[in-house]
Amino acid sequence: MYKTLFTFLVIFALAGQSNALSLKKPAKPAVHHQLRIDSTKLSLQHFDSASIKNYRKDPTFNYVEAKQGITWWDRFWMWVWDVWDRFWIWIGHLLERLFGSVKVGKQAASVFNYVLLGLGAFLIVYVILKLIGVDLLGIFRKKQTVTEVPYTEYLENIHEINFDEAIENALLIKDYRLAVRLLYLRCLKQLSDSNLINWKIEKTNNVYLNEISDAEQRRLFSIVTRQFEYVWYGDFPVDGQSFQNINAIFQEFKNRVS
Repeated sequence: MYKTLFTFLVIFALAGQSNALSLKKPAKPAVHHQLRIDSTKLSLQHFDSASIKNYRKDPTFNYVEAKQGITWWDRFWMWVWDVWDRFWIWIGHLLERLFGSVKVGKQAASVFNYVLLGLGAFLIVYVILKLIGVDLLGIFRKKQTVTEVPYTEYLENIHEINFDEAIENALLIKDYRLAVRLLYLRCLKQLSDSNLINWKIEKTNNVYLNEISDAEQRRLFSIVTRQFEYVWYGDFPVDGQSFQNINAIFQEFKNRVS
């Protein structure tokens, strides 16, 4: 029995050794690395001491900000704002007593504060605009349109105008406003030629009206004056038909006033 067991162990040992030899991996071939020598020539750089000293003296490269002291102007405004804050704190206490609430008192004081600041800013802007000659009311007024006409109000001389030709030319281009103005100037010339008024360029229509002594002539002149002022100064729209009606009134004046 011992002999059989010994034989079995020997056979098992030989089988294990055979399997170990078959599983063993082949060894890798040895690799030899060759080191490359760096033959680059290096040039050493040195700092320029003189240049460094110049950079230190140049204020452009001085990145350290010097702390400035408080000026008298800064102290003045610090005092002003301190007084301003204490004043509104005092107002806040008064409003707290008035309303009986701390929150409401502070809110009311804040509102009054902003209102006074706004009024102060508006007053400053108003004074500046007044000093530079800006008309604040004129900014919001509607600009009046200027109508260019060949006869200016202050330069025309009624004794130098050929009214028949001028009126005909105005009607040809359908400028009825100008035609009405020429009709009125012709009335002034008629009154002047009849020595009923003393015509001068700077006089107004009311002055001429007061110079007419005859009541009927004054009434007729007031009618044509009203028609003229409606058309010329009131921008009353005039077309061909309305001009015929206005022209009839002026013709009646021309026929009845002598």
